[in-house]
Amino acid sequence: MSGINNINKYSTMRLVGIATGLDTDTIVKQLMFVEKQSLYKLQRQKQLAEWKQEAYREFINALRGFKEKFFDITKRTSYMLSENSFNVFKVISSSDEYVTAKGTASAQAGSHKVVVKQLATAAVVEGGKGVSGNITTGVTVSDLKSLDSEALEGKTIKVTLDGVTKEIELPGGSNFVEELQDRLDEAFGLTTDGQNNVVRKIVVGTNEDGKIYFSTTNGASKLTLSSGSNDGLSILGIASGASNRLSTGITLRDLENKLRSSQNNETLKFIDENGNVSFTINGKTFTFSANDTLQKVMSTVNNDSDAKVTLSYDEIEDRFIITAKQTGAGKNIDLGNNGNVDPFLKAILSGYTEKSGQDAKVEIDGVEIVRSSNTFTVNGIEYTLKKVHEGQGSATITVERDIDTVYNLIKSFVDEYNKLVDMFNTKLTEKYDRNYFPLTDDEKEELTEDEIKKWEEKAKTGLLRNDSILQQIQRSMRVALIDAVEGVGISLSSIGISSNSYLDKGKLSIDEDKLKAALRDRPDEVRELFIKTSDSVPLYDRDLTQEQRNVRYKEQGLLHRISDILNDYISTLRNKEGYKGILLEKAGMEGDLSQYESSLSKEIRAFEERINEMYTRLAEKEESYYRKFTELEKYMSQMNSQLSWLFAQLGVYRQ
Repeated sequence: MSGINNINKYSTMRLVGIATGLDTDTIVKQLMFVEKQSLYKLQRQKQLAEWKQEAYREFINALRGFKEKFFDITKRTSYMLSENSFNVFKVISSSDEYVTAKGTASAQAGSHKVVVKQLATAAVVEGGKGVSGNITTGVTVSDLKSLDSEALEGKTIKVTLDGVTKEIELPGGSNFVEELQDRLDEAFGLTTDGQNNVVRKIVVGTNEDGKIYFSTTNGASKLTLSSGSNDGLSILGIASGASNRLSTGITLRDLENKLRSSQNNETLKFIDENGNVSFTINGKTFTFSANDTLQKVMSTVNNDSDAKVTLSYDEIEDRFIITAKQTGAGKNIDLGNNGNVDPFLKAILSGYTEKSGQDAKVEIDGVEIVRSSNTFTVNGIEYTLKKVHEGQGSATITVERDIDTVYNLIKSFVDEYNKLVDMFNTKLTEKYDRNYFPLTDDEKEELTEDEIKKWEEKAKTGLLRNDSILQQIQRSMRVALIDAVEGVGISLSSIGISSNSYLDKGKLSIDEDKLKAALRDRPDEVRELFIKTSDSVPLYDRDLTQEQRNVRYKEQGLLHRISDILNDYISTLRNKEGYKGILLEKAGMEGDLSQYESSLSKEIRAFEERINEMYTRLAEKEESYYRKFTELEKYMSQMNSQLSWLFAQLGVYRQ
């Protein structure tokens, strides 16, 4: 909003004071200064309302942060309104290699002997190894012999074996295969097989059709051919990037051609006359275009909730594997329809074997338990089986209460609560200095930015001194932690949490030894003290009657009481009368409708309207002053003219 000094921003330029000799602008400015006092008062009132709203919102944000940390169920590590927060157990396995475990809220302290007899496995269909086959050229030795003697001269190819790349010059002449083999042996060296026999790493040979191929002795090795600096691949009839492994980026059309070649089966075909590929797994039929990639097929199958399998490609063994997502006996994999395996699955799983899933078998404290999964819960302990025990082997699972974790959670609550207490005490007792009031726009023009900042810091203090809403919140939380919980025989002070010193001003202190002793010796009572649920009124509702509120308050644990108080003051939900939390109705919260509907927001808008009206009135007042001085100038000018005429008639000349 522009300052009052800009009221006549668009006014016509005036020439005043010529006849009278008066400094009209200065006189009008002095007159308007008196008139502006009402405007200044409104501006200060509006600014105070805005500052007060900001101060309230600081409390709203602080209380929201406190509520979200300890009473929001999504904050699993700090949420306190659950039995899981107080029934925390440390579970130690004597042999993590075989079995691990963790406790739930229903666990009991003790030890258990565990013998893992059998792990649960998933059904699996494993395709034959080497599905990609060798890298086969498009030429025979005879084809190369028929070439001009200079055709192969200087031609090179790049050969990559398990990440190591060498550039090989192609030989000429009639001994192409033998000479190329020697060059590959020299470049990559030799190795030994399982029987310590010296063997080649890369083998060059010819197939039944006489075409030259490249393969590896180690079936787990990846071989790739690409263009050299003087391309020789095109002469061999091989595309750059040819490999003895599949790329998941390959299209189904190219995959069909590759498998037809690698399996030496000219009749292999899984693309239908419409250019589609269809197959069924566990009763779910999938259909793809021949131009879709293998990656898309795998992703679609793996993300399908009905098929319940994972389709993967093992690059090391060069084979496809289908694995059931659920372990356990009876969860087998059904390929195709009515026992007929679809052509696509036949092709990628050529020579496949099937393994049924099996259940886990474990003996806990002498009792044999069978489960479909390796992770299961028994008597509040979640077990995860890792390895089968041999012979007389076993593991011991020891369960004991995790006192430190619960203590740290309670301490965190107390620390954050004390921060709120400090905040309340500071603002409720902060002195308001009436010598520092909000600056008007005109006053700010006479100060530096630093002076304005320091002034406003002082002017903002004490705005919430003895505020009734904040006093009620502070008092309610303090009393809620002191009043006895019906049916619970302990209190905060009896477990080592107290506020005895007057200087503490409501802050809590913890006797660590006493609290840990209570958590160890009286865990159930401590839990009930904090989170006991009211039997009569178990759920908070903003429309509860006062009688229901009183009953709920007496019966519920301390943390539920604090949560209810916070809901009363900062809830964004409306009650049946249309009101949100008390603080939101007062000051509003950013990002919520209350930001515009709160009483302070309405008050600020009302000030803005009155200030705008005042600007209009002051502009009119200023204009009226200038009109009066203009009239005065006019009269003075007329009088001067008459006097000049009269003196002229009398022969008197004015000096």
